[in-house]
Amino acid sequence: MRKLLELGLKQMEKLLQEMGETTIECANSIEKILDGEWDNIEDKSSKLHILREEIIDIATELLVRYQPVASDLRYIQASIDVSYDLYRISRYAMEIERTIKITNPNCEFRDVKNALKTVNEMIKTAVEAFLSKDELLVGKLIEMDTKIDRMYIDSIKALKEQPDLCKAVEALIIRHLERISDHAKYIGGATIYVKNGKRI
Repeated sequence: MRKLLELGLKQMEKLLQEMGETTIECANSIEKILDGEWDNIEDKSSKLHILREEIIDIATELLVRYQPVASDLRYIQASIDVSYDLYRISRYAMEIERTIKITNPNCEFRDVKNALKTVNEMIKTAVEAFLSKDELLVGKLIEMDTKIDRMYIDSIKALKEQPDLCKAVEALIIRHLERISDHAKYIGGATIYVKNGKRI
């Protein structure tokens, strides 16, 4: 029975790894869009939705059949949460794409690109932290999340000082990036939960 449980956990891990790779692709697509190269993030988001449903199905079966306890139970619970976070990141990426398509601004997006660079690193770090159960990476995620929070506040202040289309679109995009960074931080929190049962 233990071996069958481990096979199920490995299957979930493989799906989460694929979700992580697809989510990183979504973040890379944002960079292309900012440079005027359109990409279809919706297709990637739809794929993530399907993968998340597969994880939920496997998790449900493992819980009912094998009644896991301790770290196995925490891993299954956390994997469901992480799959949601990765899916939500793709939805915010879609919102950024839609915002740029609707407004079609001719802007440099310097601050957005700086924030995006940090957010991309956060996504990669979050996925690595969870899959490798590396608690040390969580501290790095918290530091980067604080940086993005500060950049969002700065973008609002900049909009107040110079209320034009570019500043408004930039503030909105950074707001979406701030939400993405929150979900990356939540994945870090899930890593801590799996390791020692503590929620942060």
